[in-house]
Amino acid sequence: MSRQLISRNDDLKALRDDGYEVAVQAGHLVLRHVPYVNAQKQVKRGTLVSVLELSGDATVKPSDHKALFAGEHPCDKDGRRLKQLEHSSNRSKLGGGLTVDHSFSAKPKDGNGYRDYHHKMQTYAEMISAPARAIDPNATARTYIVPPDEDAPDPVFNYVDSASTRAGIGAITDKLALGKVGIVGLGGSGSYVLDLIAKTPIREIHLFDGDDFLQHNAFRGPGAPGLDTLRDRPRKVDYFAGLYALMRKGLVPHPVHIDADNLDLLDGMAFVFLCVDAGDVKRPIVEKLEADGIPFIDVGMGIYEADGKLGGVLRVTASTPDRRDHLDRHVSFDGGADDVYAQNIQIADLNALNATLAVIKWKKLCGFYADFEQEHASTYTIDGNMMSNAEKVE
Repeated sequence: MSRQLISRNDDLKALRDDGYEVAVQAGHLVLRHVPYVNAQKQVKRGTLVSVLELSGDATVKPSDHKALFAGEHPCDKDGRRLKQLEHSSNRSKLGGGLTVDHSFSAKPKDGNGYRDYHHKMQTYAEMISAPARAIDPNATARTYIVPPDEDAPDPVFNYVDSASTRAGIGAITDKLALGKVGIVGLGGSGSYVLDLIAKTPIREIHLFDGDDFLQHNAFRGPGAPGLDTLRDRPRKVDYFAGLYALMRKGLVPHPVHIDADNLDLLDGMAFVFLCVDAGDVKRPIVEKLEADGIPFIDVGMGIYEADGKLGGVLRVTASTPDRRDHLDRHVSFDGGADDVYAQNIQIADLNALNATLAVIKWKKLCGFYADFEQEHASTYTIDGNMMSNAEKVE
């Protein structure tokens, strides 16, 4: 992906053609082996880094004038810090194995910002390396070296995750890079779970549902299918796999209902989201996951009608290898579901909220979000907007 991205953009290609050792890593533009002078008046080499802003696979004018640097703080030939660069010094992990030590701030004097990434990176590289040439005339960032890993494709996404890059949370996002995650049931909440976790670096997302994608599903899940799609009656797993394949790789559809006869399909899962209504269907799945030491989250909702209005409760229950004994207190394993939700009333907002709460809890378990109470059961009550946590660590 890196080489293709560079070849398709004139500003990035110009950097490479000028001999700079340029690559794209963890959503950042990286320029390696930039010579600089340290405080001991020695010539060293560091790595210049910039957030890379994209529209698809096309670069856009940089909105951020700042740059990052891995190495000691660059100095002039006498070992004094370059004041025109100083901004902050704090070792930071950007994700994907990329770590920096300093942030630099040098705005173009014309006040119009950097024209493109060639302008930005060349300007910073020259400011950093000029003192090094005063000591060693052969010190240059133009190495004409092509990084050996430049052609490595992104194993997950079809284009760069610039959202994590812009927010500076690449290293935190890396915590979500699980191997295999399963979603059992794509009727409502499960499809929104997919919508949310498809944007994370999970290598493989396995989808389990034996039903067709019907018209009522269009009103309960994400996206906006056309009439031709509904006429074709695709399998749910195939429809959603095709939808999110535009963004990412690793979507594995299984057009089956999970039951006692095919539980082996869950082998090797790092995590599972259970998004099915009927409690009796869950029992063998739960027993399988517990026996294999697989953590999971079960979602559910109970909706009722009163005085021509809907009320009810959404539930998220987590189960991890070290905390299982609370499950029977919160999850029903009875057959069927005797509520309005089971009658296919279209409640997309509740499906989305239930899925969001489940994914937030999963991210807590992964260490992405703070989780001081470590609750393993929570509910949201529609009337009053009330959140309640249970099964907390005291």
